[in-house]
Amino acid sequence: MLLGATACTNDLNVEPLDPTVSTANRAYADAASYEKALAKIYSVWALSGQDGAGGSDISELDAGNTVLFRSWFTLQEQTTDEMKNSWSDPWCLDINGMTWGTTKNEPVEGVYQRCMFIVALANEYLKNIPHAPDEVNKEQFTAEARFCRALAYYTLMDLFGRPPFITEQNYSINPSQLERPALFDWIESELTSIKEALPTARQGIYGRADQAAVNALLARMYLNAEVYTGIPRYTDCISVCKQIIASGYQLADNYAELFMADNGQNPLANCEIIFPVCFDGNTTQSYGMAAVILGSRSSSEFAEVPAGIGGGWDGFRGTPRLVRSFQYQDNESPKADEILDKRGIFFDKNRSIDITTSVTGTFTTEGWAVYKYTNLQSNGEPGKNTTFPDTDFPMFRLGDVYLMYAEAVARGGEGGDLATAINYINALRERAYGDTYHNITESWLLENNLQNILDERCRELYWEGVRRTDLIRFGLYTSPNYLWTFKGGVLNGVGVDSRYNVFPIPTTDMSVNGNLKQNEGY
Repeated sequence: MLLGATACTNDLNVEPLDPTVSTANRAYADAASYEKALAKIYSVWALSGQDGAGGSDISELDAGNTVLFRSWFTLQEQTTDEMKNSWSDPWCLDINGMTWGTTKNEPVEGVYQRCMFIVALANEYLKNIPHAPDEVNKEQFTAEARFCRALAYYTLMDLFGRPPFITEQNYSINPSQLERPALFDWIESELTSIKEALPTARQGIYGRADQAAVNALLARMYLNAEVYTGIPRYTDCISVCKQIIASGYQLADNYAELFMADNGQNPLANCEIIFPVCFDGNTTQSYGMAAVILGSRSSSEFAEVPAGIGGGWDGFRGTPRLVRSFQYQDNESPKADEILDKRGIFFDKNRSIDITTSVTGTFTTEGWAVYKYTNLQSNGEPGKNTTFPDTDFPMFRLGDVYLMYAEAVARGGEGGDLATAINYINALRERAYGDTYHNITESWLLENNLQNILDERCRELYWEGVRRTDLIRFGLYTSPNYLWTFKGGVLNGVGVDSRYNVFPIPTTDMSVNGNLKQNEGY
């Protein structure tokens, strides 16, 4: 069970908890049921449903394609300059090319509906926990449920702008929307009010919210506040970043170990991870992390680089912009095994860097493979299961906090300084290069309209679910001035309408809730 385990849903035995039917008396029968119900809320990021990888909590959603982590990862990465997918599914072509509309699209539905499912579960939980037995830590469990709900609403705010808003205190069959600035304020208020009720950083259970997780989510919100509200909050971003940095996290010595099958158990890796989405090959089976690891490999290439898996889906691979953002022994003729920056974990045999004919059906020939995530442990042994990886996803980690601090300082936030910002970036680059010869200076940090910081975030955080949000913050996501392969559905890339900075509210919800208004342009 989650709350007594060392990883989040790895040892879970959760029970059904459907907030649309009257099951509260059964679901909240004793102290243990409150632990299981809280575990269920956490698990929605990793699991499609109660009945293994083939089951879905939401009957209209495919159990494989719409796991919340997988859908969110797809929207945050596949739409950007870091990733393209070789599959021919209609939804895949739309996501590759930023050409989606209001027609039902699986990743869009997956993020929207499963985040709203977290909201529903949390609301039901918060209505019931005041009646919990005395042995339940009501204050902490309440704070954790509210954190999970706040994270879901942040995700909805980031991707959809103005989702329907409902809590345990304003229940409605047809909830109205909350505009982005008001939702931002509500999430901020929730997070600041629950923080003291959570364990201090690294003193709780791995995989569960603590004060550092709250600060990390606040830091991400504050860094992007100008997008969400029109008001910059860089000083606040610096403040919470400093609190995280002072709370005992350390950079992992080996970048690659952050993305291996034992990253949750390896103290040399989890020392950097602030809040993960946890996976386990035996007890947390879904096509979440499985889609990332199997989807980024081909069965025809297994003999080249083992990954602890038994299949490959010929799907996700890197773009030319991603690959060329790294340094090589010969930058005019890059080779994966001659990369100088060891954060770039690529495979290039029989592949061109450029995607020159089509993004569809060219997985093993056009575009380098990205092997950042693996189901191998740090000792080289495979994970427990060759289909369902053990690899946790680090949703928040110290490396990102360093870069958020640096960017907030460079953008004029107060309470930090350029010298410290440069030291943080250099710590990341020294880990990447293994030397100090590639360290940066103050002029590097500030020049070129901060493009160097954006590029450094790409090198450090590629395929970690932040790229879409980063490009929007820099004004480049829809811009005709920054192009990449298949942007706008054109091979060489074109600018697109600014409506694509958010996704449409799914028609599956619009059609049943007359209080909802569609996002502008859709």
